[in-house]
Amino acid sequence: MNKYLFSYSESIVLSLCKEIEFIKIRSQNINRVLYTCHNKSLAKRLRIELEKLNSKRQNILNIAEIMFKKNSQDLSFEFLLEITKRANCYQQI
Repeated sequence: MNKYLFSYSESIVLSLCKEIEFIKIRSQNINRVLYTCHNKSLAKRLRIELEKLNSKRQNILNIAEIMFKKNSQDLSFEFLLEITKRANCYQQI
């Protein structure tokens, strides 16, 4: 039973780590484009997307904090929490 639970939690952590990495890279790209964008409608759409990415990142952060509080001995939860917090620096709006 624990073997299946362990495998299941690992896949969740891996999926969340991948999602955070996507959010971080996409946010960097959006910020880079916003810096040079002169089209107001495009800039507005990009800011909306950045807000959605920030919301997703915040949701993942909340999940990571809950998972870590329930099992603070698991390094994968601690790792997820750390990379989620670090991804915050790319969420400039």
